[in-house]
Amino acid sequence: MFRTAYLIGAIALAIATMPTFAQDVEFKDVPPDHWAAPAVKEVVAMGIMKGFPDGTFRGDQPVTRYELAVTLARFMRHVEESLKDLKARTPKVSIAVPLKPQHWAFSDLKFLIERGYVSEESPLLRDLSKPVDPDTVSAVLAQAVIGLVERYTISPEELQIPEAGPPFRMD
Repeated sequence: MFRTAYLIGAIALAIATMPTFAQDVEFKDVPPDHWAAPAVKEVVAMGIMKGFPDGTFRGDQPVTRYELAVTLARFMRHVEESLKDLKARTPKVSIAVPLKPQHWAFSDLKFLIERGYVSEESPLLRDLSKPVDPDTVSAVLAQAVIGLVERYTISPEELQIPEAGPPFRMD
C-alpha cells in the first residue's frame, strides 16, 4: 500500500532546487534519524504538508484523495510562486468541484481544477475519501505537470530573442 513517506520523498525530490524557509517542526512519530525526516522537514517548511493537530505526521498511514488534493494544491501554489515571472495562461475549465463549498478540501480542489492541474478524467475526482495507490499518484502528478507546462509555456512567437551582435574578438 502506498505510504505517505513515499509521497513526501517524491515531492521533496521534485522541489529540491526550490528555496526553503526556516521552520523547525518536530513530529512525535518522525525521529530525527528516520530516512524520511529531512524530506518531512522540507515539505513542512515549505507549507506543502502540515501534519496533524496531535503533533504527529502519520507517515505510515495511507493517503486519501482529499489529502493528495490538498498537498498537490499547496505544491502547485509553491511552484506557481516560483514561476510567477513567467506569462500565465488562463485555461478554459468547466469542471464542477465534486464537493460542497463547506468541505475542508473544497478550495484546494477548486484551485487545481481552475488552473488546469486536474482534468475531468482525473482519478482524483472519483471517490475522494478512498486511499491513493501509486498509479493514482502518478496519474495526478503527471496531469499537474502537464497543466503547469500548458499554463507557463511561452510560444516561439512570444519569445523575444535579441539580434545577434558582431562576433566577439580579443585583439
